[in-house]
Amino acid sequence: MQEGAIAWVESPLQLLGALEHAALASTPLVIVPRAGDAQLERTVTHLAERVDDGSRFAIDRRVLPARLFTDGAPWLVGDAYSGQVQLRLERARPRALTLVDDGGITRLLAEHLDRGQPLLRPRAPRVLAGLRSELATRTTRRLLGLASEGRLAVTTYLASNDPAVLRLRALGAIVTTHRFDRTRQWGAHAASVPPDARILLGTARVVDGLDAASTALQAIAHLARAAPLAYLPHRREPRWFLEAVARLPRVSVLAADLPIELALAGTPRPLDIVAGASTAAETLPVVLRGTGSTVLPSIGRAEVAS
Repeated sequence: MQEGAIAWVESPLQLLGALEHAALASTPLVIVPRAGDAQLERTVTHLAERVDDGSRFAIDRRVLPARLFTDGAPWLVGDAYSGQVQLRLERARPRALTLVDDGGITRLLAEHLDRGQPLLRPRAPRVLAGLRSELATRTTRRLLGLASEGRLAVTTYLASNDPAVLRLRALGAIVTTHRFDRTRQWGAHAASVPPDARILLGTARVVDGLDAASTALQAIAHLARAAPLAYLPHRREPRWFLEAVARLPRVSVLAADLPIELALAGTPRPLDIVAGASTAAETLPVVLRGTGSTVLPSIGRAEVAS
């Protein structure tokens, strides 16, 4: 990507991925964050004071700025499943397209492209999926075409031998892996976490309807019986649920000001973390490597960031 390339990011993890890409490519970006996400906006404020590679942040918008993502320009986006991204790919053809991570969606992307399937999220509402199917099918064809021409790049935290990475490379994509090196430099050092507390990471499973709130609260209360918990919310967890969590004995709810990776990066002490079924179960062992921190993807199985 050339100097002045434009990046459109819709989540805090996409923002971190874009900046990690800029560091690896030694190329500054103009980053346009999507407006309306409080944590994303706070993350931009945090990073704007720390990023020193020449990258800068444009005014955030709710809609992808078409005048910046034009024919023949290099694009960087965080989500090939985004309706806004897919609509823009209908109307303009980038000279090169770089995708950065938004969690485990990179694995799904590799699977869908490998099988030639429409780029639709698995839990998309039936009506929306029907309306979007043709657009998503054309997006798959567009990305496969770019990959075959060597014009599709992916920057990911996944390991270089991850099956998704191998799949993407086999399709012709240029895949670069990062280890959150810059994220560690910019981290908040787990400063808000009480030193004697185990960290429990929130997820969006309740708000997405995958878990009942009562079941989730029971599981949190059970964990708190063994040790005091510092509950670090997911950015989409609703206030009513967090208030219920805060009422549980031996549980304190921390502010969700920054994405988990950035909030804990740079910690000077080992952390004891329960990540549950979340992307953080994969990202945090990379972010926290060398700190002696322990990440439990699920109760009963530990992974150590060493």
